[in-house]
Amino acid sequence: MITLAQLEQEVARRTGPFFQAAQDSGTPTSSTTTAAYMPMLKSSALLGGPENLWLVRRGTLSDGVTQTPQPVAVADRARMVQTFDSSAGRVVIDRNWQNPMQPDELADFVHLQPQQELHRAVLAGLRRCYMGDRGQVGQYITADGDIDLTQQLPWLTNPDQVLRVQSGWPGAYYDIPFDAVTQAGHVLLAGGLAYVAPGALWVSSSRPHWSWVNGTDSTTGPVADADTLDVDLDYAAAAAHIEAWHLFPSRMQAAAAGNFQATQKMAADEFTRQALIWAPQTLREVRFGETVRLAGV
Repeated sequence: MITLAQLEQEVARRTGPFFQAAQDSGTPTSSTTTAAYMPMLKSSALLGGPENLWLVRRGTLSDGVTQTPQPVAVADRARMVQTFDSSAGRVVIDRNWQNPMQPDELADFVHLQPQQELHRAVLAGLRRCYMGDRGQVGQYITADGDIDLTQQLPWLTNPDQVLRVQSGWPGAYYDIPFDAVTQAGHVLLAGGLAYVAPGALWVSSSRPHWSWVNGTDSTTGPVADADTLDVDLDYAAAAAHIEAWHLFPSRMQAAAAGNFQATQKMAADEFTRQALIWAPQTLREVRFGETVRLAGV
């Protein structure tokens, strides 16, 4: 299990400059509504700093503990770094916070805009990632005698997601031939299955990971940093990386200039590699719609 915060941080590493730094652990007065003081960023070297990166506050301390007593307000979550004083480790933001950073509060510095770009790429990537799922389905019979799967499984929108159909009860399943088709945006099991006893139909399918959050069905995908996902981190991050190239090419080209970040082809190759490892595989068994026997037997 991974959290949304972990996934966004991994994607941020792949899509541009990324690092973390904590506010001074001293008194709160060392931070203001316009600036933060981060000792680890102090340097006498003339190196590039966090200017023009986004500073993201997730309400955690440098030791990973959730910040108390107050979480970070939504309005304070993201700011762009306007200027940086390396000699003091002073980070000045482009717009005032309602509440300054707390002692030892950890911040992420990322290239993509946190809500409109980074989070959007993560959700798009989760729509690319699939897991195997198997469950009992009811028999929502259409006027034509077909079984409507999308009616009860809203995330099932492509006939190719249906991998296997079985009838029976635990310990006594048998495979039945099926034909998955689309009609008016719904996936249907075409006629011939209406005879299956109610409660005895089981479908194995490829399910997108955005639809399974915190161990239950979801129609929105993850929205909070602590939301959990049952997906491999590298698989989901690779998917989000290539989606970032599709959605924000100019931003990604800027990050990849100078060969400091992966190119679009490199990102695509990595997602292909991860998908071959983690995506559900097509069933290799051969099945027939009717009894077959050798001649003369």
